[in-house]
Amino acid sequence: MRNIAVIGKNFGDEGKGLAVASLSRVVRKPLIIKHNGGAQAGHTVEDAEAAWRFVHHQIGAGAEYGTPTLFAETFMPDLYQLGKEVADFSQLFGFVPLLYSEKTARVTTIDDVLLNMGAEAARGDARHGSCGMGIDECVQRNRAGYVLSVEEVALRSETELQRQLRWMRQAYTKERAKTLGIDRGNPYFELLENDDVIQNYASEVKANIGLLTLVDANRAWLARFDHLLFEGGQGLLLDEDYEAYAPHLTSSKTGLHNPALFLEKRGLTLDEAIYVTRSYVTRHGAGPLPCETARAELPGVGADLTNQPNEWQGTLRYARHESMDAFFAPVKRDKDSVQMFSSARDTKLSILITHLNETGNRLYFEEGDVSFERVKREGERRGGRCKSSVRFSVTRNRVIALIGGDHSMLIFTK
Repeated sequence: MRNIAVIGKNFGDEGKGLAVASLSRVVRKPLIIKHNGGAQAGHTVEDAEAAWRFVHHQIGAGAEYGTPTLFAETFMPDLYQLGKEVADFSQLFGFVPLLYSEKTARVTTIDDVLLNMGAEAARGDARHGSCGMGIDECVQRNRAGYVLSVEEVALRSETELQRQLRWMRQAYTKERAKTLGIDRGNPYFELLENDDVIQNYASEVKANIGLLTLVDANRAWLARFDHLLFEGGQGLLLDEDYEAYAPHLTSSKTGLHNPALFLEKRGLTLDEAIYVTRSYVTRHGAGPLPCETARAELPGVGADLTNQPNEWQGTLRYARHESMDAFFAPVKRDKDSVQMFSSARDTKLSILITHLNETGNRLYFEEGDVSFERVKREGERRGGRCKSSVRFSVTRNRVIALIGGDHSMLIFTK
């Protein structure tokens, strides 16, 4: 078995869906494992020849090639949203994706979402930049002891589920709303008081729980797969522990931690981590963005079709990379953070650079435009050994992998 983690190097939106889907096409018997965050991810896969394009939120990127998805214990599925995503997927591809979930995965509820939206509305100009999908509120509720697992949703009747949701609303949500400053003038206050919201939510998630097959994803069960592909959400600079950008972070571990922990528990190892970055930098939502600039100041960079302007995160923001040291630093920091796990001790590190087709095979840095060859040399100077070129995948463009030694460098080019 070979195990690979795909991780965003920056603030998300780097091209993780491209990487995971490309791997799904070329490796034997893969399983995609979703391990952090929840439905807020938006990983786009497209095929120019077949003229289709799909944005993956909870379904693994690569499911269109028949690859199943597993929701790990650390993933927070939104069962309310899942039904529409599966319906859209099935309409486009003609089959229902195979979705597994660990029984202990903790679901995001409708009140988590409403609290999130209400809190951001109450913050006004001081918004944290949340996408409004309830992830932090799901984390806070679980920390307070009010847990709802995927298995509980499956085992309870609709009436029993409604009863549990009402109990959590009375015992936890009302006080949490006060703490967040959600008062009667807040546009989400009445929805947090409305029982129809709970009834409709319970009905939908009971229908959608049937889309999941609940499993004990132990080592014996995983042995049916030859490759485990860990599909991360967001990016390293949004990790909950990256305090430099607090409070504009996501409430999950976006790097190696979850894959390493998952494998450690099962006596398995992580063979490679692929860190994905564009040839420039983007950020959606509020918070610091070093070297920020207008998109028009980045020659060749076109409009992003996935990250459209929205109420919660505004318009996609653009920037140049900082220094070479800053370019490689998040990868080193992430690897150093999991040294306690034997599963990640010998993990090979790779960097996948996307959108080079927009920038003429150059990367945009604060100091100016930099050739890929120079970035490669900088990687080698820091201990990487980039040797032989091999074809990795072919879509509209092609992905080339430069593989060698303890590091790999993956290039997205024309």
